[in-house]
Amino acid sequence: MVVNELATAGGPATVCGVLVRPSRLREARAVLPEDVAVLTDVVDALRLDPDFIVECAGQGAVADYGEEILAAGCDFMVIAVGALADDALRMRLTEAAEGTGARLTLPAGAIAGIDGLAALRLGGLDRVRYISIKPPVAWKGTPADGPFDLESIAERTTIFTGTARDAARLYPKNANIAAIVALAGLGLDETEIELVADPGVTDNIGRIEAEGRYGRLSAELSGHAAPDNPKTSACTALSIVNAIRNRSNTVILG
Repeated sequence: MVVNELATAGGPATVCGVLVRPSRLREARAVLPEDVAVLTDVVDALRLDPDFIVECAGQGAVADYGEEILAAGCDFMVIAVGALADDALRMRLTEAAEGTGARLTLPAGAIAGIDGLAALRLGGLDRVRYISIKPPVAWKGTPADGPFDLESIAERTTIFTGTARDAARLYPKNANIAAIVALAGLGLDETEIELVADPGVTDNIGRIEAEGRYGRLSAELSGHAAPDNPKTSACTALSIVNAIRNRSNTVILG
């Protein structure tokens, strides 16, 4: 979706290659334009001399490839921000970036209000809460699938409350936004997270509630689910495209 949206949006950013796992090579080659290289080795990807590499593959890819990319001096954009709930990994990536001058970019993803939250943090935050509300089907295959009968839920049900660190660890495909909210605000252990299964909604809804010395923030985004993945919102891809375009835009918003 990111490749298609970049082409639709136009501008100077072009995709020179896509790094996939060997098992996905044939599938990726079949759907990508002929002028886009399809690779299975990060070394080959770096040989293309890209200006930056964007992760769109999940937390495992951040751990597997992030340090090598940044150590090579290549900027790295991460959407599976939940991987950075691992303090040791976050430190390694930060040190690799500092060593080469590369930048580690964290797009907001399918949430509104990260800019306001980061601004309030500078004046001092007292409380930050993130609520993620999704249809029950979006929680299939997660730790909630078993303790809760997701197919029979008839009313709004809270399936998790806890810290952003635990949410990102336990729900790696659903709660990456919990980590970006935490990193922009009070941190991974002080940010309150509530995950909700609601049969009354069809979109994925994310809400930030924050209070600080200089004001309050309440921001909500209701995004349609991605066509091929109900666990995430389609606007996640648009957030990546926006972040990519901001790298070369003359006027930068946000």
